[in-house]
Amino acid sequence: MTDASNVPAWGRLDPALVEATLSKPPFYQIEGLLNVRSLPLPATSGTRGLLLRSAELTRITEQGKDQLRNLGITRIFDLRSPKEIQRFKVSVASIEGIEVVTIPALPIERDLDLNPFWKRFASGGDDGFVDLYGEVLEQGGPAFKAIFEHIRDRVPLGEGCLIHCTGGKDRTGVAAMLILDLVGVSDEYMAEDYSLTRIGMEPAVDLLGARFKGPLDDPEIAPAILNGFSSRWVFNIVKRVSSPQSAGCVSPSAMLATLAFIREKYGGAEGYLKEIGFLGEDIEKIKKALG
Repeated sequence: MTDASNVPAWGRLDPALVEATLSKPPFYQIEGLLNVRSLPLPATSGTRGLLLRSAELTRITEQGKDQLRNLGITRIFDLRSPKEIQRFKVSVASIEGIEVVTIPALPIERDLDLNPFWKRFASGGDDGFVDLYGEVLEQGGPAFKAIFEHIRDRVPLGEGCLIHCTGGKDRTGVAAMLILDLVGVSDEYMAEDYSLTRIGMEPAVDLLGARFKGPLDDPEIAPAILNGFSSRWVFNIVKRVSSPQSAGCVSPSAMLATLAFIREKYGGAEGYLKEIGFLGEDIEKIKKALG
């Protein structure tokens, strides 16, 4: 069995493991779309719309669009910034019958030089992730408010949504964390959901490597970038998937540290929702919609 803690950030995972994992829940096979999976919400017998998370929709095909419509997705939340979309020469999805809401979770635009952004991950520890996710929470209030308004008003009617950024890991991961923490999903499951991006984005390793080739060729900044993409523990999910009895080896310190941060600063997801303008009665409706 592979020692997941030693898997290099840009190394290949066992293709059989990747195929087996991506072919079953929580993953969905949407043509042209990567890292698509549902949030691990409590089971329901009602008409709750589906909540999906994914990587960017730049390469989604017409069949993929049909698949989203057939799943009841009526709104897509794109958490990327306009400058980011421009920098990487990618597009915003246009899907008939589905509203695409472009609302950045990090709206304060960065300079073209991203090295200062990446350097926060140089230590390989959790602080860089907590710092980044703290920024996302501080700046992303309007984005998260729009998502939770959809959950409150449309999800009970069976209208699902898809949330994405570039890889579906960081900004999307914060959105998923807020949703799951609000309904009392365990820290372990939240961390596992976050970690699955390592496998979900495996088919895009070459694509991401090409997109960030310039900085990755710089020996001074490359290690920080790799830490930022993966964190030192994200590969431990491979060990959990390939060997269920080793579940205890998962050490999701980055997500646990972020959860500790949001609970200390905001009082958890519920406190954060109040911070961005939701009333107690709104929060109860959101919980009911997710339950």
